[in-house]
Amino acid sequence: MDKPSKKEGVLYRTARGVAVVSGIFALILCVLLIANFLQTQSVDPLNSGALTRLMEELRGNPEDTALKEQIRALDLLARKAYFTRQWQIRTGSYLLFGFVLALILSLKYMSAFRSRLPDLRKGPGPDRTWEEKLLSRRSLIYTGLGLFVLALSAGALSRSDLRRIGRAEKPTVSADFASAEDMRKNWPAFRGPGGNGVAFSEKIPMEWNGETGENILWKIPVPMEGYNSPIVWDGRLFLSGADRNNQAVFCYNTENGELLWRADLDDIPGSPQERPRTTEDTGYAASTMATDGRRVFVIFATGDAAGLSMDGTRIWAKNLGLPQNHYGHSSSLIVFEDRLLIQYDQNTGGRLIALNTRSGEVIYDRPREVEISWASPILVDTGSRTELILNSNPSVVSYDPVSGTELWNIRCMMGEVAPSPAYADGMVFAVNDYARLVGIDLSGEPSIAWEVIDDLSEVSSPVASGGLVFMAASYGALSCLDAKTGDLLWIEDFDDGFYSSPILSGGNIYLMDMSGVTHIIKAAREFEVTARNPLGEKAVTIPAFMPGRIYIRGYKNLICIGSGGDGQP
Repeated sequence: MDKPSKKEGVLYRTARGVAVVSGIFALILCVLLIANFLQTQSVDPLNSGALTRLMEELRGNPEDTALKEQIRALDLLARKAYFTRQWQIRTGSYLLFGFVLALILSLKYMSAFRSRLPDLRKGPGPDRTWEEKLLSRRSLIYTGLGLFVLALSAGALSRSDLRRIGRAEKPTVSADFASAEDMRKNWPAFRGPGGNGVAFSEKIPMEWNGETGENILWKIPVPMEGYNSPIVWDGRLFLSGADRNNQAVFCYNTENGELLWRADLDDIPGSPQERPRTTEDTGYAASTMATDGRRVFVIFATGDAAGLSMDGTRIWAKNLGLPQNHYGHSSSLIVFEDRLLIQYDQNTGGRLIALNTRSGEVIYDRPREVEISWASPILVDTGSRTELILNSNPSVVSYDPVSGTELWNIRCMMGEVAPSPAYADGMVFAVNDYARLVGIDLSGEPSIAWEVIDDLSEVSSPVASGGLVFMAASYGALSCLDAKTGDLLWIEDFDDGFYSSPILSGGNIYLMDMSGVTHIIKAAREFEVTARNPLGEKAVTIPAFMPGRIYIRGYKNLICIGSGGDGQP
């Protein structure tokens, strides 16, 4: 037999070294994966005893802020450990497979050389038969193969158990934001819960007269200029105001109109030294505030934004950049869980910004291929997901509010867009004067189901419910259309135009004209006026609806309307 070459000997020794190293690492990984599986069976990484004890303490003291932060920190560590464990198991399984493959290839390579490298200087070995040698090798191979299969199975089972644990219901901290149910019980944003123009409160007043004082519970002067609408949460009403020199937030007691606190916000880092120019009908505080039930949030035409505690303590404040806006910034704020969402469309392009409600830190800042807009976003539950929907030129766009990912985009708008969209029963409705009113069907791939080009709104936002869409125009027309087909059911003209938007409450539409008169109209396929209630002063804001109360910001006064419990059922 030929004598092996020096090169072949080197290759043989290299293959043997790779085989030894691969075998050692494969054995180590097998042991680790099996141990990891046994640990997963005995320990739930997301439900530690310490976390459970802290949760019990929190139930006894739900207002303990320090305890909440401790629970959040521990929960965050547990979740980081959970995802690290998943990564370790997945990576370990891949490495084990790779080392075993390297071992097999190395042994095969060695075998190919061994057949040509007999050592003729050695005589026969001990009296072990070839059958014994074969059985010994088979035992070793079967043992290794069994250990390999066991380790891979343990890794797969561990990953399955971790996914099961991840999906299982966990003890959670009392959320640092209000539930959807609590949102519906209050008036947390422009046009109410979700910004959709629907009031869920009961016993809303039906009759009042600001000129005679009928059903006017209290009336106080508004301390600063501003076209933003009031928001209300648990006995507190919030407004903002600003002029060329000052900007502030005001909090009132909803029962008697007492000013509880005022927070001045004139020293925000990055705020422009010179206030931008705005028109008289926009001003510096046109954007309505928002609340998550734990904090309140404000934005001004300077680009200054801030988060305040419910008692007026400043939590964070920052400038988002001076808005390039020839009328003045007026898009209102809205909150989804721990995100403050801001539609920041300007002459230089659009942005969708999400700030952490607790810290003001930017979670995401998405550029938008749109032109300037004064509309405000709405949040809707489509049944399968929550969508953040924005109206602008040239598109109505839906986003995932958590990540800011674009979900769909319909090009259908033009001009200077001010009305916010509306949603009901799987349909989105968006409008702008000199453009169109569109009904966008979300039942399948989002698409335009119909469009209307007459009697359009330029400021007032539509509202929809019960198969009907209502739209008010600045020249005084109110239209009712079929939500599925876009067919005009009726249109009525009023003496004054509408900047305020219609709000649906029960079976009625509340719509305030620019003179301050609120028209209550049946939300029906035939026109029927239920009441006509003067405020006693001009107003263009959105009323805030709470059980048995309506709060309206007029040009001069903040007014509380109540009916003593005799309102609509």
